[in-house]
Amino acid sequence: MEKLKLRIFTLIFFISSVFFISNAQDVNALSCAESGGPQEQLEIYDGAVYGEIKQVKVDLKQEGFTGTKEKIRYILVEVERSWNTEVDSQLIIATNFTWGFDFKEGNKYLIYFSEVDGELSSSPCSLTIEMNDLNQATELFGEGYPPKQQVNLEHKMWFMFEQDIDLFIVGVVVFAAIFIFFMRVRKKKRKV
Repeated sequence: MEKLKLRIFTLIFFISSVFFISNAQDVNALSCAESGGPQEQLEIYDGAVYGEIKQVKVDLKQEGFTGTKEKIRYILVEVERSWNTEVDSQLIIATNFTWGFDFKEGNKYLIYFSEVDGELSSSPCSLTIEMNDLNQATELFGEGYPPKQQVNLEHKMWFMFEQDIDLFIVGVVVFAAIFIFFMRVRKKKRKV
């Protein structure tokens, strides 16, 4: 009878683990309205920056423990010039992982951004332009603003992980519970 309970418990554990760990694919749709050229884009968004991409990291965001998971690509930009708003020498801008522009470290871009809930983000519908020369951007928008202060935000990119750490924590807890369970069963068998 004891073996049957153990087998049933193990079977239930493995079946529930498969359902818990399996990742369902979310389906998303994107619709962008025609928003015009670079000058019109500058009126739509909070600002634009020209600079070099220092780092690109993907982070997994989740609302609570069981909320939907969303991958967000963060880019660390070394700003050379900005328009519409003054910014620091480095910015971290969130981009959409699914549709966002495929930024390459070391390349320079003109990036439009908006501020949402205290976080800078670049819309997948915004016009992002790869440029090798600041003069191209100043021809479009004028002189703009130099960075207002020198900052280093590289340390904020350290704690961004693409993997779901919650599952690792749950796995460790489940493993510990199983280990304790088997140790108790062994201890009881020795007493008998």
